[in-house]
Amino acid sequence: MIKKSSAKSSKRKILSLLMSFTLLLLSVFGYNTNAFAANSKVDELKDKISAYEEKINEAQSKIDALKGDISEVKSYIEELDKQVAMYQEQIDAYNNQIDAYQEEIDDYEAQNEELREKIAVLNEQIDEYNEQIDKMNEQIDGKYDELKDLIRTNYLNGETSAIEVLLCSDDFSEYLTKVQFVSSIADYEQDLINSINADIREIDKAVEKINEQKEEITTLQKQIDEKIETIQTLQTSVEENKQKVKSNQEAIQQKVSENSNYLQSLNNESAEYKKMIAQYQDAIDEFDKQIENLIRSQASSGSGTLANSSGLICPLQYSGVYLSSGFYRNSDGSYHGALDLCVSGGTYGLNISAAESGVVVTASYHWSYGNYVLIDHGNGLSTLYAHCSALAVSAGQSVSKGQTIAYVGSTGNSQGPHLHFEVRVNGTRVNPAGYISV
Repeated sequence: MIKKSSAKSSKRKILSLLMSFTLLLLSVFGYNTNAFAANSKVDELKDKISAYEEKINEAQSKIDALKGDISEVKSYIEELDKQVAMYQEQIDAYNNQIDAYQEEIDDYEAQNEELREKIAVLNEQIDEYNEQIDKMNEQIDGKYDELKDLIRTNYLNGETSAIEVLLCSDDFSEYLTKVQFVSSIADYEQDLINSINADIREIDKAVEKINEQKEEITTLQKQIDEKIETIQTLQTSVEENKQKVKSNQEAIQQKVSENSNYLQSLNNESAEYKKMIAQYQDAIDEFDKQIENLIRSQASSGSGTLANSSGLICPLQYSGVYLSSGFYRNSDGSYHGALDLCVSGGTYGLNISAAESGVVVTASYHWSYGNYVLIDHGNGLSTLYAHCSALAVSAGQSVSKGQTIAYVGSTGNSQGPHLHFEVRVNGTRVNPAGYISV
């Protein structure tokens, strides 16, 4: 029993030593656990993106087979919807991948900032050593000049022997005094020489320290340069993913147009048409619930009134703003829970302003809403801006009243450039006409 216990203890010690040695290696070679976690996340997202790509291609094969067969309209549109959903999932994965890359970039930039701070400290120390060397050189110059004067004086006076001192002395006491004086001069000279040598040794030490710190600075700068190169690679990946997101958004736009064209080709009174409209409305209602849940989980709650505010401003701060569609609910169940705003003379690309100060809950893309921004203004009041051509803010960002948050476009399920503007209280859509005047 003792032997077994001893063997287990030895194994534990060996494992402990191995773990310690592994951690030491990781620290020596600058292993970054955050980067490892980020890389794992990126790899996982790449697998998801590839899986979505396969599903998109499978859906396209089914769509091609069903296209043109009017008896299979329902199946055709269902496959289109599935493909749009896969594109949307892929967009989300690309955006998550962008976030993962950005986390890595932020981490590397933080590391570089620490390295630059270390370099700054080392440069300050080098400056201090250089000042110390300058002072020592001044001291050496002074001592050297003094030593030269003493040697010159002794040379001019000639070398004095002990016999000469004795013969020139009136008594023995005077002789001892003169010998001690000559000896003290010699000792002082030697002290000066020793002091100069000591200062030179100190200078040599300071120069050695400076060289060591310069080598350390070179090593740190090399690490910074390597991290900058990695950051540039990650930024390239971010830009590539943004292009893929844009490509998917365009693909969704095309699919939504195909869907819309098929609906228009059907008889408006047909059962198939009504099924498709119901299916479309169900999808919109489902997304509406997602927005409600997002607001209830991440935004404020309250009465929906802002006591310390002059009220919401129109998000299109231009003259000639008009309504292209109002807030309504039809008897057939169709619903438009927003104001669609346009500007006379051209709407596309105009600035969209925040109707009130607040915090961006999300700035994303949806196949129906296109590019959209959702802002929480506090006390349960939030606003949503959809069909944007491009976004100028990101989730979590604080915005001020009147700040440009996006640009008017026609992304998503849109029949032309306009701003789809919603006002919500605790997640539920209310008529924006009660908050802004157009």
